[in-house]
Amino acid sequence: MNEQPIDINTLSNILNFVTPNTDRTEWVRNLMAIKSEFGDDAKELAQSWSATATNFKLNDFRDTWKSIKPTGGVSIGSLIHLAMQNGFKFEPMNPAQKQRLEREAQQRKIQQAKAQAMEAQRLNEQYQRVSEQAYQILEMTTPTPDNHPYLFKKGIGANGVLFGSVLNYQNALIIPLTGIDKPFIGGVQSLQFIKPDGQKRYLKGGKKAGGYYPIQWIDDAPIVICEGFATGATLAEHYTPFSSVICAFDSGNLKAIAKAFRNQHPTAQIIIAGDNDHHTERTTGTNIGQQKAIEAAKSVNGIVSIPQFAPNEAGSDWNDRYLIDIAGGAK
Repeated sequence: MNEQPIDINTLSNILNFVTPNTDRTEWVRNLMAIKSEFGDDAKELAQSWSATATNFKLNDFRDTWKSIKPTGGVSIGSLIHLAMQNGFKFEPMNPAQKQRLEREAQQRKIQQAKAQAMEAQRLNEQYQRVSEQAYQILEMTTPTPDNHPYLFKKGIGANGVLFGSVLNYQNALIIPLTGIDKPFIGGVQSLQFIKPDGQKRYLKGGKKAGGYYPIQWIDDAPIVICEGFATGATLAEHYTPFSSVICAFDSGNLKAIAKAFRNQHPTAQIIIAGDNDHHTERTTGTNIGQQKAIEAAKSVNGIVSIPQFAPNEAGSDWNDRYLIDIAGGAK
């Protein structure tokens, strides 16, 4: 909690007590705190402060700042608390000064609320346009041939995904993202393209959050939720053939998709078949695939299923596990 209202000058003083020479997560949290209170009015000051870090990169700052939403969940109070731990103290303030700063803070909140409403409307309109584009593209697709290079490499079947050469994606698998949120509930909100060499892209400007692809659905069966298409196809074909299998596309989407299916099927068994980012864990200390899978499972009272790998094995998901196993069995 900030003890008194602040302005840009006070923020400048606060930043003298907070170092930008920290890990990226803490640096981003501090930028979020700044933007939550002052929006783009504090961008120049935030950049100048960040530039004193030994590893500062201007393009990284610009991209990070742009990606931060004003309502990112980190308040200016957290930054003030950190500064006070390092010795910052508020200067004495008379009632007139305090009233002025309170008025300015209130005005900022009103302006930010208006800006957020306009941004939300802009995004909704953009997502709707992309959804309409997705439906137009789907009309130009055909069933995927069984000999598609990506399917052959992954040892899986097409599982209903489509095929086409659209935009700049030649001979690509085309996977519709079904939405769980309004106005796309049950409808296509975007598309994923998988090129023959395995490169993955999404329809530009589309909404990925809350999008899923059902590999297979079996009434009254356990529901298995995973990340990518190849993982889902492997699970349905080889590991969980008698379960419904849902692809959430990435680890950050697992929890939302799991909750949506829990709401629709309150008594179903839900299994989160997460990735095992064990190689990343060795370098960063974080196994994000496993972490997100556990979080998703806990949110719906579900079960976690993570593939296991030896330290020298390169895989991370259930398709990798399957390919390693069949290669070993063929020897």
